[in-house]
Amino acid sequence: MNVSTRRCAVLTAFLLLGIPLGCSTTAPPPEEKAPPATVKWEAPVIGALEEWVELIGTTIPAPDRLAKVTAPIEGRVVSVFGDSTGTPILEGQRIEKGTALVQLDSTVVQANLAKAAAAQEVLLEEQKQAQFAVELASSEVERLKQLKTEEEKNPSATRSLVSPVDRLKAEYALKDAQSKLKAAQGRIVAGIKEQESLQAQLKLHTLSAPMSGRVGRIQVVRGQTLSVGTVVTELVDLEQTIDVLCYVPPSLVNQLQLGFLAISSGLDAEPAASPAAEGQVVYIADQAEPETGNFAVKVRFANNEAHLRANKVQRIRIQTKPGRECLNIRESAIQADEENATVVIVVDIKTAVNAEGKAETTGIARRVKVETGMRDRTLHQIEILSLDDPEKDPQKRWSGNIREAFFVVEGGQGLQTGDTVKLDVDVD
Repeated sequence: MNVSTRRCAVLTAFLLLGIPLGCSTTAPPPEEKAPPATVKWEAPVIGALEEWVELIGTTIPAPDRLAKVTAPIEGRVVSVFGDSTGTPILEGQRIEKGTALVQLDSTVVQANLAKAAAAQEVLLEEQKQAQFAVELASSEVERLKQLKTEEEKNPSATRSLVSPVDRLKAEYALKDAQSKLKAAQGRIVAGIKEQESLQAQLKLHTLSAPMSGRVGRIQVVRGQTLSVGTVVTELVDLEQTIDVLCYVPPSLVNQLQLGFLAISSGLDAEPAASPAAEGQVVYIADQAEPETGNFAVKVRFANNEAHLRANKVQRIRIQTKPGRECLNIRESAIQADEENATVVIVVDIKTAVNAEGKAETTGIARRVKVETGMRDRTLHQIEILSLDDPEKDPQKRWSGNIREAFFVVEGGQGLQTGDTVKLDVDVD
């Protein structure tokens, strides 16, 4: 055998040996099937939904239920929280309108009042003197008048009984007396007004409650000299009503109207919180706050139910749309992270026995677009208006009845159309 023939034999042997080696390579294992995602689904329900908005505000007394006791005049404090009967008053105590709270030193006013009373006695005597002068002048005029009458009855008399000058003097004397009497009467009236003025000043020295309510913290002490306008204490009445002042952004204020129903608790009120009371919107500002651009809104509640204190941060909710029957689902079924809100519905639902011998309900997930309506933030339910399957193939597109669809309410994050899902059954 020559060299070339031997080489061909060797190559042929190698080729024959390689064929079975290549064919003996093991095939890759089949791809494992992912287990179905465990979710919860439920059908939509028909019920009444209400639309609410939650606001955060500060509790304040109603405008006619808050008063400040201030010093109307300058004076020195001689007593604090003591009425005319000597009964002490305590901070936080409820008092009636007109109760004396603080007494200022009224020595000067009382002295002026006594001086005015003495001057009034003098004026009364001057009035009597003026009255006597009028009576005297009147009698003189009457005497001269009678003499003139007698003179006219006896024209033959050579001597005149009354001269015209005497009659003129008597008449002017009467007018002068009458004028002085009128002036005396005017001085008496002025004296009375002066006494009334001093009495009013004397009342100003007693700082009394301008309304019924609870006394706040006292801010003055005995011996302190008060200037005009110094705040002594506050009176507040929260027994019947209380306001909550909120600042609402422009995007929300147009949804509110006067008279809208309000509840004195937030959308997720804690069970241990104070009982909620009903109220209504009583004020919506026409002008925004220059610093923030928000609008002031006041909501008034019946505080005999809520028992709220003033100057407290309070969450409230206002009903913007009344209850209406509609088809709705749990808000957890809505996924609004994308541009369009979507939901996951379950189709081809089947129930079979699994390897453990237990009944297992499975189905196929389909992610579809959803159009929503009212959103009840207290019930956490959302109205559904329609569903739109983005599937382009008409044969594969979902076209079922929305009332008979099943919506994934738990575990739907990340699911896509075609994923297998399993119903999560609660075990008692």
